[in-house]
Amino acid sequence: MRSLILIFVYLSKDILKRWLETPGAVFARVLIAISLSLLFLFMQAGFVLTERAVEKKIESFGLNTMILRSTGLSKEEVRPSLSQLLSSLGEMGIYIPFSSLYVNAQLSSEKRAKVVIYNDHSIPGLNALMGWDRLQGPVFLAAYGYPEAMVERVKVWNFFFDAEVVKPPSILRFISLNGPLLFIPESMASVFNQFSVQESVLFLSDDSVDLVDIIEITEALLKKEGFDRYELSSPIKWIGKLDGVRDLRVKAQAIGGGFVGLLIVLIFGSIAVFEYRQNIFATALFKSFGLHSIHLILRYLVEGLLLLFLSFLGAVQLAEVFHRFVFKKAGFDSEFLNLAIFNPYEISGNLYLLTLLGFASLVSILPICIALRKPVGRVLG
Repeated sequence: MRSLILIFVYLSKDILKRWLETPGAVFARVLIAISLSLLFLFMQAGFVLTERAVEKKIESFGLNTMILRSTGLSKEEVRPSLSQLLSSLGEMGIYIPFSSLYVNAQLSSEKRAKVVIYNDHSIPGLNALMGWDRLQGPVFLAAYGYPEAMVERVKVWNFFFDAEVVKPPSILRFISLNGPLLFIPESMASVFNQFSVQESVLFLSDDSVDLVDIIEITEALLKKEGFDRYELSSPIKWIGKLDGVRDLRVKAQAIGGGFVGLLIVLIFGSIAVFEYRQNIFATALFKSFGLHSIHLILRYLVEGLLLLFLSFLGAVQLAEVFHRFVFKKAGFDSEFLNLAIFNPYEISGNLYLLTLLGFASLVSILPICIALRKPVGRVLG
């Protein structure tokens, strides 16, 4: 037992002595390991935050939602409008056909509001979406930051409307992108016939399972009726995107991890071999005095693991410091920049990288293991 303690003390002093004698080699290994680990952490955090952003988007809109947009009818076109073509959707959920005017409304606060023109087909869906027994008023403004039931004077082009303020349901963010929405009935919007509009349909299916079939049938019907330019989006389609991001993350982890591991093996292995060859005769003498090869192997392994673990901790700290700057530049929302809400750099979430560094440290000393098998007589000779 005493001999093991002495061996441990000696090898610890030997590691410290090498670090003091060659600080450049230690610094180079740590700097390279920190840089590689930092790049890997940022790559993995980017994928994780992207997954969470898609998941949040799906949760905010709901899997049963579909939004369809198409260019409005021109004078030369002969085809049914979207509200007529898809009116049967009203029997399968909340169905709101509308048209978006390519002219914004101006509020008294100088804010801009998107103008939505609705028709008789829209009224049952609007009542169900807003939770009304009947439509509150012909013109209403769905906006946050205004007292409910307040009457807001709104200007659209050269015309003024008195709009009653209502609280918008969260699903309307699919249309408004968090901005105000001014709803005007088709009967009062004839003055805007000279402006182009975008035909749209907002549909909330009673059952999200049926929505997949509804989307396929809708797309087939649109193509049959000659709708060449349209955009159909639904959170249920984003599930495939989410699976794609996860698959890509796994592949990136494998490729990026292999690249990081290979560089660690080459750099740490080369330096370890260089140090071993510098001390080859001293090592042979120690072996002749009874020091086992396993003790010497453990010395190189412990040194590599210690340097890599310190590098990993340093990379984690740097990643947390530069997280906001990096991912703000990447265009992520502010909530994903707050590490207090979600921290992708916690050790428990990066065990793959930690395991990879440990394995690379083990592989990097294989040349030392092979060299230590050489008989002491041949080395001293």
